[in-house]
Amino acid sequence: MVASGKNRRLGDVLVEEGLVTQEQLGEALDKQKTLGKSLGSTLVELHFITEEALIQFLAIQHGLQIVDVREIVVPPDLLKVCSEEVARRLMVFPLSRPKPNVIRVVVCSPENPALLHLDYDLVAPRGTKFEIVLCPEDDLLDLINRHYKVAGPGSKGLEETLKELEEESEGAMLKAMGSGGGEDVEVVKSIGEQDEKDDGELLGDEGPVIKMCNYIIDDAVSKGASDIHVNAWEKKIVVRLRIDGSLREVPAPPFKYKRALVSRFKIMARLDPMERRMPQDGRIRYKFRGRNIDLRISTLPSIWGENLVMRIIDQGTMKLDIKAMNFTPEQIAAFEFAYQAPYGMILVTGPTGSGKTTTLYAVLAAINDPAMNIMTAEDPVEYRLPHLIQVQVNPVAGLTFASVLKSFLRQDPDIIMVGEIRDRETADIGVKAALTGHLVISTLHTNDAPATILRLVDMGVDPMYVGTSVLVVCSQRLLRRVCKDCGEPYTPSAEELEEAGVDKAFLDGGLFKRGKGCSLCGNTGYKGRVAVHEVVGINAPVRKAIFDKMSLKELKRICVANGMQTMRNVAIQDWKRGLTSLHEVLSETAPDR
Repeated sequence: MVASGKNRRLGDVLVEEGLVTQEQLGEALDKQKTLGKSLGSTLVELHFITEEALIQFLAIQHGLQIVDVREIVVPPDLLKVCSEEVARRLMVFPLSRPKPNVIRVVVCSPENPALLHLDYDLVAPRGTKFEIVLCPEDDLLDLINRHYKVAGPGSKGLEETLKELEEESEGAMLKAMGSGGGEDVEVVKSIGEQDEKDDGELLGDEGPVIKMCNYIIDDAVSKGASDIHVNAWEKKIVVRLRIDGSLREVPAPPFKYKRALVSRFKIMARLDPMERRMPQDGRIRYKFRGRNIDLRISTLPSIWGENLVMRIIDQGTMKLDIKAMNFTPEQIAAFEFAYQAPYGMILVTGPTGSGKTTTLYAVLAAINDPAMNIMTAEDPVEYRLPHLIQVQVNPVAGLTFASVLKSFLRQDPDIIMVGEIRDRETADIGVKAALTGHLVISTLHTNDAPATILRLVDMGVDPMYVGTSVLVVCSQRLLRRVCKDCGEPYTPSAEELEEAGVDKAFLDGGLFKRGKGCSLCGNTGYKGRVAVHEVVGINAPVRKAIFDKMSLKELKRICVANGMQTMRNVAIQDWKRGLTSLHEVLSETAPDR
C-alpha cells in the first residue's frame, strides 16, 4: 500500500499506485529539469495529477496532517522564527506553538531534504521540536506573501504609509523632491546626480515621495496587477491597477504630490523629469522580494497634468507550457503540427493585452533547442529565454521590424520570431522567409482567425504566398476566471441559456460556477484569467478559399466546416466547465454569424 512507499521515490510510488503512468512520469522528469521545480509541482503543472490529489497522497504516504492556511494569521513574534528568505527558499512557514518547545511548520513537499535541518535554518531555542503539516503550494505562497509583505517596503496600507510620511519633516520632503511640496514641486538637481547601481536602481531612496512610488509598485506586484495607471485629474491623483483585465482604483497619495510623483517615476526610468509637454517612454528595473521586475513606462501630457501608465513584466510568474494554456485537443494538435514543421508561418492575433506574447513564447519554449539558431525581433524584449538571440527594435535609430528581419536572413536562422507585423514590408519579408526554409512566428491585430488571412492580403501580400506559407492562425482572448475560493455551483436560468444560444440539454454534465466574492479575489468573484482560442489550421479547402479570394463570411464558413471551433463556442464550453462566467463569455467574445 501507499504507506510502504514512505522511503521510496515519489514517482515510483505514484506509478505503482496507478496515479500516473510510466510515460507521464518520464515526461515529468524531463520537464522538471527545465522548470527547476519539484516532481510533484511538475506533475501538477502538466495536469497529470491534481494538486489536491497530490497533497492527499503525500499526507497518507508520510502520515502528515493537511491544514487549511487560507485564513490563518500568524502572530508577529512567530514570524521572527523564520526569515522571508528562508521561507521562500525552503518553502516552509511557522504556524503556531502547540507546546512551549514545539513549533508547527507547514510545507508543501514533505520530501524536501532541508526539513531535516530546520534547527539550523529557523531561529528557535535549542531543543525545539518541529511538527510538520501540509498544505497546497499556492496556499503556502499566499500565506508567505500575506505575512512578509507586512515586514517589507510598501507593505502597510497606503493610508497608514501616507500618515507616516506626512509626519516626516518638511526638510526630508525638500531634500528628496525639491522645494515647495505642492503642485509646483520640482526635482532638485542632486537627485539626478545620485550614484547609480548597475541594475538601474537609484541609491538614497529614503525620501517620502520615493517611498510612495515604491509602495505603489510593491502593492501592484503583490496583487498580481499587469498595469499601473497614475492619472492626474483636476483636483486629485487617481491610482488604478489592472488586475485580471479590469481596472481597480486603489488609495492614492495627496494631490499636492502630483508632479513630484510623476517626476520620481521618470527618474527611475531614466526619462527627463523637466519635459512635460511631450510623451516619453522608458523602462524601470525594480527588485521585489528578491526577484527582478521590469516595468515599461509611458507618459502622456493631459489637460490636468501628465498621465502615466506602467506595464508590469514579471518573468517569475510566467508559465510557458503551451499544453497548459486551455487549448482544446483539436487546437493543440493543429499547433503542434505547425511548430514541428521545418518551415512555414504561425500567426497569433488578438487585441492588446490578450496574451499573444505569452503564447508566442510558449511556442518558442516548446521548440527551443541549442542545436537551432532562433532569433527574435521584439518591441520591447519582454522575456528572456536561453539559447535565443533577441533583438530590441529601435525605430528612432532605423532598427525597424523590417530591417531587423532582413538582417536575420543573413544570420543563418532556423526559427524567426517577429513581435508584430505592422506593415507590408515586414509581411512580405516574413512570408518569403517562411517559403524559403524558415519557421516564422509573429502576431497581428485582428478580431478573429479568418480575418487574419485577409489582413495579410489587404497589406498587399499575394494570396498565393499567404495560402502557401501560413500553417496555423490562432486568435485569442483572456476571460476572468471564477475564483477558486468563493466559487459555488449553480444552475443557469432559462434567460441565461437563451443569451448563450443553447437549449436546456446543454445543462447535462455542466459544472457551472459563480463567485460570491471574498477577500482573496477583492470581492469580485474572479481571480486569475483563462485563455480562449480560435485556431485555423490551413488545410487544402481553406488554402483553396484563400487562393480564390473569398469574402470573410465565406472564408469563415469554410474554416468552421473544416474543423475550426469559434471563439464564442469554445468560451461557452469553458462556462459549462465552471472556469468562467456567462458575463465574461458575452462581453469578451463576438457572437457567431
